[in-house]
Amino acid sequence: MRTKNKNHDFLPKILYDLKTPTLAQITALETLLKISGKNFGSQDKDLIELTIHSCRYMQHLLDIYSIINTLECEKIKPYCEIFDINEILEKILNELKIILKYRNITININTNKEQFIYADKLYMKITIFNLLSNSIDYAFDNSNIDINFHKKKGNIIFEIKSHGNPIMANVSKEIFEKFKRKSTFNKTTLGLGLYLSKEIINAHFGIIIVNSLENNTNIFGFEIPSR
Repeated sequence: MRTKNKNHDFLPKILYDLKTPTLAQITALETLLKISGKNFGSQDKDLIELTIHSCRYMQHLLDIYSIINTLECEKIKPYCEIFDINEILEKILNELKIILKYRNITININTNKEQFIYADKLYMKITIFNLLSNSIDYAFDNSNIDINFHKKKGNIIFEIKSHGNPIMANVSKEIFEKFKRKSTFNKTTLGLGLYLSKEIINAHFGIIIVNSLENNTNIFGFEIPSR
């Protein structure tokens, strides 16, 4: 077991302090759109919505860094409960709607009306957000992304299929490693999101999925036990 040092006490406080102004920015901008949005032109609205998206992404990164900081001291311990996966999908798509609009990407969710999963709700939201974000990064503009959720032999399989340039074999091996820098059309990341996603799925006794098929089809996803 790793020894806890001063950094592990200090960093959570910094991350918490950073969350407060980020949330204030999101609230202020959303209120501005709600109250005065009708007076803005379409370009002005797009700029404000893009800024909200950036703030939400920052909030997501702060959550990731906070969990990874904890992970340096101890293993992830999921608090599992039964919930409808469509609930978190709806929230995630709302947070990503601006980038989907900008890229003209359509999301198709191929699930039943209710799809229940037994897992840690917060960790699953972070994982699916990361996987979907990367699917969008690799997808062609003006394309469709299919989200599939089904059960097979006592396991739950969640897959995101997008159409884009193939993920090379050497990249697919490294993409879930810590601090593997990745550049996309709109950002450069340290790869912590996918690293954390893999750790979360491992903590649920599952496996992470990344694959490239013919016809420029890329798949991100996971498979975990149903209970």
